[in-house]
Amino acid sequence: MTLDPLSGAPAEDAAAARAEAQRHRILDAAQRCFIARGFHAGSISEIAAEADISQGLMYRYFANKRALILALIERQLAHDQASIGQMPEAADLVDGLLGCYAVWAAGDTLETAGNAIANVALYAEITAEGHRDPVVAEVLQRHDRQTSAAIGAWLRHHDMARGRRPDERDIDARTLLLRVLVEGLAMRAVRDPGLAKETLGRLLTAAIARVLGECVI
Repeated sequence: MTLDPLSGAPAEDAAAARAEAQRHRILDAAQRCFIARGFHAGSISEIAAEADISQGLMYRYFANKRALILALIERQLAHDQASIGQMPEAADLVDGLLGCYAVWAAGDTLETAGNAIANVALYAEITAEGHRDPVVAEVLQRHDRQTSAAIGAWLRHHDMARGRRPDERDIDARTLLLRVLVEGLAMRAVRDPGLAKETLGRLLTAAIARVLGECVI
């Protein structure tokens, strides 16, 4: 077995790890470019420069911008699946959404990788591309179904832990409410960045109580 002289790991494993790190580096650079300039304005040459690699090396990993956007969606799906099961309870969830709103309103990107709307501009770009490109639309719809299924499983576990028998129609409705709440909040942060925290907090408290099945609104 050939070993990597620096790590002592099998050479093929070390090469695979370096390739994966390079791939993530390119995706991070693409995300920054798309946020700053938009999906269509951001060029392959700009992304390569942002990643500090040649265009030739860039094309070894991604054939075009569509491949990049699809890879960004797939990476986000993996992050979402890993993070949904760790969602906090009501008060912390409200505080978390208020924190998200503040970041979105400032036009910044959430540091956590496990949020489907880490940056509103990128979210809007990808959503708009889904209207134009059926391949992107199919991946987005699959992402949406899988994320909703993961949220539903989390809510089901939440109910059972409190001695409640899950009602599947209610679980579906509460899952949709949370999706609409988060997505609408992101758009509201752009249109109304000065919304009073106290006002938003009261509304979120009531909505999250409904999501968690604690009350009916």
